Amino acid sequence: MNRVLEYFKTITQTPRCSFKTDFMQEKIIEISKELGYEVSVDKSGNILCKKGNPKVCLQAHYDMVCLGDVANIELVEDNGILKAKNSTLGADNGMGMSIMFTCMEKFTDLECLFTNDEEVGLIGASNLDLQFSSSCLLNLDGEEEKEIYIGCAGGIDVISTRNLEYLPLKDEEFIYEVGIFDLSGGHSGVDIDKRIDCATKVLAAELIKHDCKLLHIEGGELRNSIAKNAKAVIATCKEFKAYNSALHVKKIEHKKEYIKDGVNIIKALHSFAQGVRSFDKSYMIPSTSINLGVLRITQGVLKIDCSARAMKNSDLVNLAYETESFFQLIGCETSQKDGHEPWVPDVGTFANIVKKEMSKVYDDANFCAIHAGLECGILMQRQSKKIEAVAIGPTIKYPHSLREECDLSSVERISKVVENIVEGL
Repeated sequence: MNRVLEYFKTITQTPRCSFKTDFMQEKIIEISKELGYEVSVDKSGNILCKKGNPKVCLQAHYDMVCLGDVANIELVEDNGILKAKNSTLGADNGMGMSIMFTCMEKFTDLECLFTNDEEVGLIGASNLDLQFSSSCLLNLDGEEEKEIYIGCAGGIDVISTRNLEYLPLKDEEFIYEVGIFDLSGGHSGVDIDKRIDCATKVLAAELIKHDCKLLHIEGGELRNSIAKNAKAVIATCKEFKAYNSALHVKKIEHKKEYIKDGVNIIKALHSFAQGVRSFDKSYMIPSTSINLGVLRITQGVLKIDCSARAMKNSDLVNLAYETESFFQLIGCETSQKDGHEPWVPDVGTFANIVKKEMSKVYDDANFCAIHAGLECGILMQRQSKKIEAVAIGPTIKYPHSLREECDLSSVERISKVVENIVEGL
């Protein structure tokens, strides 16, 4: 356990924001070679490390969602819970990486895959150009320690853009900045069913109640995070008083132009059906969902980024086109990006081996699927031979947010399970 935490501290000191992972890539290669592993790197930055005659490949992604002061991650432990001060923690998927490094120290027959840019559309996995020696893949990106994941949602990003037309304001109108800040946020997959307010939706719900003109609006931090912050600049003919006391309102000076179709943009944001669209009762998780991730206006161009997820590919396709149609109604041009199909649940020989080891530690270990995206299905498709995959991991709460935390006792238990699986195979 101490070695896992030592590796995690090393990882937190190495920059690894998505799209900016070069330093972490170098660190992984350095550690792996020091441990006597043969290292291969493909064009997408995926790293495969091999030693001996491996029967299982451990896997984790090495990029992280960066919010807050990630340049100086300060770890804080409180009653066995590890957090970061004023930043995301990066336990997703840094703890998985740390467990892998510890196993690389202990075993002479093992391979480990570190994938790149998972948090921004599973890009590394989707472009993997490396072949496993083993036929079993153990992904360590699970976030609930007792659960054995054998399937996950597919996902696709829907991007909507529109050139805005501006008109001059009258001199007598008041100008206000209206904002909602520091909501709880959360992961657009695992937290989408937790009734977490989307800041952009909260803001739109307020603006729709007022006779105002829209000068500017923005919201959200990442496409796959539930928006924590949103603000708008509006003009009114009378003093603005918010119905929602949580909103911050202040008079400001601003360019005397408003968005010609601003009212319809507010209406669209207000009527957008954020969150879970349908539920999968067989696995007790959302079946389809959509997240209004990032809203920006840059040089007169409105851009809205949404993340759609579904447990069935046909549902994913329908939801993506439905979302496109919705924003086309307010004059947006739309496109789809970074799509990946669902990992269809399946219980095979390797899954039963994992469950046997998990059951030694957890009486109620069970097979399940997750509404977030895991790389297993994509990685299986990128191999020339049949691969069995399972995902497990320590308990991590509120990933993709400043509240991210990791249960250290779960790290210890999952580490032991992983070691037993490797040793048994």
